[in-house]
Amino acid sequence: MFALQSERQAYTEVLQHEVKKVVRMVRAFPPHALEARHPDCGMSARELAGGFVRHVRRIEELASGERPESPYAEARTRGGLLLEFELASASAQETLHRVPPFRCGEVVEAPQDLAPWRQGRRGELLWLALREMVRHSRHFARHLGEARDGGDDAARRIAPPSETLDLTA
Repeated sequence: MFALQSERQAYTEVLQHEVKKVVRMVRAFPPHALEARHPDCGMSARELAGGFVRHVRRIEELASGERPESPYAEARTRGGLLLEFELASASAQETLHRVPPFRCGEVVEAPQDLAPWRQGRRGELLWLALREMVRHSRHFARHLGEARDGGDDAARRIAPPSETLDLTA
């Protein structure tokens, strides 16, 4: 699986599409609602946005076989989150381009958060990791929809954040 150039290209295109979609959603999230904790999952939009960085780092780890260095701490501002996500995404995509085709068929240990998988072929695990990122994106999209629509009044139930959101950071 994944060794064919067309499949590699398909994977890269799907990943790029997801990255663009995530960036649009994070930018569109109402700033006053970033800290609102969703009653169903107990997570804030800021925490979920940080999860996207972990997803692309997992993809990079699977592609390279090494844990990527994390030069950035998890950002507190929306701009910082976007910067961290885009840098991690670019690094993951660059790593994917450098993976020789024969390495995609290697059996490797799966990251713990891809349970119940203990091991699998690198290419298959990459697709599973991307699927998990898509699921995470759908979860974030539900938060975005409710924050925009005020569906469950989440944005109105929280106090305004004490920090000013710096979109340029």
